[in-house]
Amino acid sequence: MVATCSTELDIFNMAALALGAKRSISTNDKTNIAEEMQAAFRLTRDNLIRSYNWGCCIKEDTFALVEVKEGTERPYVYQLPSDSLQIISLNGIQTGYSGVERVERDDPLYKIRGHKLYTKLKAPLNVEYSFRNEDITSYDACFCKVLALDLAIAVCDRATNSESKLQSLERQRREALNDALRSNALEIPARPKVTGNWLKARQRQSNFLLVKDTEF
Repeated sequence: MVATCSTELDIFNMAALALGAKRSISTNDKTNIAEEMQAAFRLTRDNLIRSYNWGCCIKEDTFALVEVKEGTERPYVYQLPSDSLQIISLNGIQTGYSGVERVERDDPLYKIRGHKLYTKLKAPLNVEYSFRNEDITSYDACFCKVLALDLAIAVCDRATNSESKLQSLERQRREALNDALRSNALEIPARPKVTGNWLKARQRQSNFLLVKDTEF
């Protein structure tokens, strides 16, 4: 597959085009917009990788067990790779968090402290995770587009001072994410079913009414 972008400069120029720039950014460009994009690039890229499951930024690996802390809630301690940005699954168990289940909030599958992962899962621990992909030539076209729009949004206020331009960029970003979903460049992890206290109460009420109906 031919790479959509081969250097950071390609991403910068996509962002500049989205901003309505009159000319391309060159390698020796010292303009404010070029320097601001350079300063914002790594953080913007890492945040985008961390926010979604991009197929071009996912690895599968076995994490190294470094310690066992007997008598603790999550006794198995694993070393996180230096390029790890977001855990997707542990031993095939999706780590998606619905925000509703009490057990997810109070007893999560893992916790991260420092650069180590603490869990109840014994070794070997097979992990699927989003990683800091610095190989621009491996980026999916959809990822490049969203990254360029994120970069444009990051510098939009200083570059254009236009609220309407910012709103236009945000709309384009939503459309670009939808394109990524349709093309399978963006993976959506399975989420646990919503079974919070409200739904459980409704289920109990329904069961009670069902029993009452059968009594007559």
